[in-house]
Amino acid sequence: MLFEAWDDALRSTCGHYYAVPHDRQNSVNGHFLAQRLCGLDIANFAGNLRRIDRTRRGVRLDDYEHLYLLVQLSGSTRVEQLDCSSNLLPGTLYLLDSTRPVQLVFDRAWTHCLSLHLPRAASLAESVAPLRVGEVLNVTAPAARRLHSYILDAAHNRKSTPQAKPEYLLDLTRLAFGADDSENLVSRTLSQGSRFELAVREMEAFVTKPELSLTWLADRIGISARQLERDFQAHDTSFVQVMREQRLKLACNLVELAKRGGSEARITDIAFASGFRDLSNFNRAFRARFGLTPRDYVRMARLPVAEAAVSSLTPGSMAVPDSSLL
Repeated sequence: MLFEAWDDALRSTCGHYYAVPHDRQNSVNGHFLAQRLCGLDIANFAGNLRRIDRTRRGVRLDDYEHLYLLVQLSGSTRVEQLDCSSNLLPGTLYLLDSTRPVQLVFDRAWTHCLSLHLPRAASLAESVAPLRVGEVLNVTAPAARRLHSYILDAAHNRKSTPQAKPEYLLDLTRLAFGADDSENLVSRTLSQGSRFELAVREMEAFVTKPELSLTWLADRIGISARQLERDFQAHDTSFVQVMREQRLKLACNLVELAKRGGSEARITDIAFASGFRDLSNFNRAFRARFGLTPRDYVRMARLPVAEAAVSSLTPGSMAVPDSSLL
C-alpha cells in the first residue's frame, strides 16, 4: 500500500493524525481499514511505519473529541504523551485522549492495532469514577477481559459475537478503566495548574450529577470554594462556563450515539441526560454555542466517517484481511 494512501486513510478515519515514514519509505507493508463495531468507528491498521504524530495544531483542527481505545494485536507500540511513555503489547488496552498531543512510536518492524473511537464526553460523563486515561491496562480483571474478548471476537469473525448498541461498549470501557474512587485527590492539588486539571477531570465524570456544584467540587478535591473559583479565573473561565460546555459536548455525543445505534434522538431526553434541568435553558445554551437549535442539529448531524468507506464488524463479516496477521 502506498504511504500516501495509508496516511490519507489515517486522517479520514481518525482526524488530524500524521503518519511518519522511515527514510526513503514509499510504501507500507500493511493495511488501513475503516470499520464499525456496535455503531462505533474502528481503525484497523497495520504496517511498518516509524510513528504517528498528533500535534497541538491537529488537536485544534478536529471538531470531534474522542477517547481512542487501542487494542494491540501484534508487535508493540510506544505511546508518548504528557511526558509519559507507555508500552503497548499484545494483551493490553490503552485509552488515548484526542484532546492532547501524542506520538505513537512503532518499536518493531511491523505492528497491528485496532483503535475503537469512543465519544469523549459521553464516555467520561457516566463513569462511576474518573477513567484511567493514558494508562496501559492488562486484560486480567474480568471487565477488561470481557472488553478485550468482545472486540477480538468481532475481529476474528466469531459468529457467537452479539451485535450490541454503542452504549454496551461504553459501559464495558467504563468498567474496565474505572479508577479507584477512594484515590487520595488532595495529594494531587499542589499547584494551580494541577488543581484546575483535576477539577475539570472530576467535572467530566460527574457532569450529569445533580449534586455537582462549585462547593461540592471544591470539597471533593480538598480545597476551599474560593480557591477553586480563583483557579478557574486564572484560566480565563468559570465553573459555570466549563460545566455548560461539557454538558453541551455530552449532548452532541448523545445525538451521535443515538444515530449510530439506530435510535431516535429525542431533544427532551438528550437535554436531561446531559445534565440540564430546564429545556428552555438547554435550547438557549445550545443555540448560543453552536448557532442552531438542537432540533436542527439532530436533523443535520452525520456520522464523522463516510458510510461508503466503512465495513461493519458484525457476525458473518471479516474484519481482518488475513487472520494469520493476528
